[in-house]
Amino acid sequence: MQPNGFDFSAEEIEEIELLKELCEGMTVDGVEIVCFKELSDLLNNRVRFEDIPKEVLRTTQLQMNDYVHFWSDVDWFDSRKAESVAIKFSRMLEN
Repeated sequence: MQPNGFDFSAEEIEEIELLKELCEGMTVDGVEIVCFKELSDLLNNRVRFEDIPKEVLRTTQLQMNDYVHFWSDVDWFDSRKAESVAIKFSRMLEN
């Protein structure tokens, strides 16, 4: 999938879909986890990048970064796919 010219691998998309399902309805400190839903919607062409409000884009980026930061220190968890997705999403925001 290539939204805005960024190529996401099948494995990255599968990871996003799995995490979207796991985090559905989840909140942290009263804030709903939306990053995986937003990325899924974007990658599956259910929404255009230009139509996502800037605040939602910022929240998505912050939540992705927090997710990567949290799991990158856990030895038994492989966070490389999430790190790759977070980097690609950050680059999308820069363009």
